[in-house]
Amino acid sequence: MRRWVSPLVIAAIVFLLWPNSSPAPIIYRPGEGWSYESWSTMGKWRRDRAKAQLEVAKEAAAKGDWKIAYKAARRTVHEWQLSDYAPEAQELVARSFEERGDDERAFREYQKLLRYYPQNVDYDEIQRRQVEIADRFLNGKRFKLWGKIPLYRSWKKTAEMFQEVVDVGPHSDVAPAAQMKVGEAWEKEARSFQISEKERHKDYGRAVNAYKIAFEEYQDRDDIAAEALFKKGESYEQQTKDAEYDQEVTLRAIHSYEDFIALYPYNPRTVEANKRIIEMKTEQARGSITVAEFYEKRKKWKGAEIYYNEAVKLAPDSEHGIKAKARLAEIAKLIETASDPAKTEQ
Repeated sequence: MRRWVSPLVIAAIVFLLWPNSSPAPIIYRPGEGWSYESWSTMGKWRRDRAKAQLEVAKEAAAKGDWKIAYKAARRTVHEWQLSDYAPEAQELVARSFEERGDDERAFREYQKLLRYYPQNVDYDEIQRRQVEIADRFLNGKRFKLWGKIPLYRSWKKTAEMFQEVVDVGPHSDVAPAAQMKVGEAWEKEARSFQISEKERHKDYGRAVNAYKIAFEEYQDRDDIAAEALFKKGESYEQQTKDAEYDQEVTLRAIHSYEDFIALYPYNPRTVEANKRIIEMKTEQARGSITVAEFYEKRKKWKGAEIYYNEAVKLAPDSEHGIKAKARLAEIAKLIETASDPAKTEQ
């Protein structure tokens, strides 16, 4: 038996060391990573020159073979990254991911294209594609695990996508709308159920900041600036609902709506802005009434008078304002009585 072992071992060693190509279809190449290749196409897409390699990628893309298009384009970028063919190849790399449904990776590859080859591409067109990708996530598309399994929605990651669009091209055609969508994504994050009240408050704050930037940076676009100012007021208003008795945030919301009305008096939403101001001032008046009643119960008439007056000033015609006027009349008598010893004795 042992006589057969040695020849078999020797034969196995010779077979393994003999210089022949591996039949395995999963191949690793430095800079290109792992890839699966069928027997019929293994290595046939590789070329020795950048121009020829890019042509392979373009031909594959024209046929809808995005796997080969990706491999050929990726090789062009890796091997000849400073060549004139690299920008078009990088765009094909990004496009291949988009066509195969991996939008997150496609977005990143488009970012690389804009950062590494900004002078060699149609900047606005690439950013338009990026916004379309981010829009899909804003509309509820799920981010994928390993680029394959749709797993979760993330308004935070979506906001970061739109922010990257703005950061790379703040003066591009799509930047103003992208900046607005940063705020919209943060609002959606704030409305999600899995976060705490504290985080919700912060997310509305991030939305406020996004709209503030949109208003300040794109004053030349009345449609963007007006909408940004209104949305800024809305986000402040949402913060007030998560932070009861936070008068400062309420005042900021009111001031945002007042600025909106002053700057854009003919905008159709001025009626809504006025209505919201009245509602918030009425709520403030309710808060002032609560404080006034606290002082009144303790017979601190001057303190009660201050807060009842505040309620009248904020919402004179509301139920709170009417109640405050009535109580002020009574308190005036009490103050007068307290200051006149003769009336006190009576």
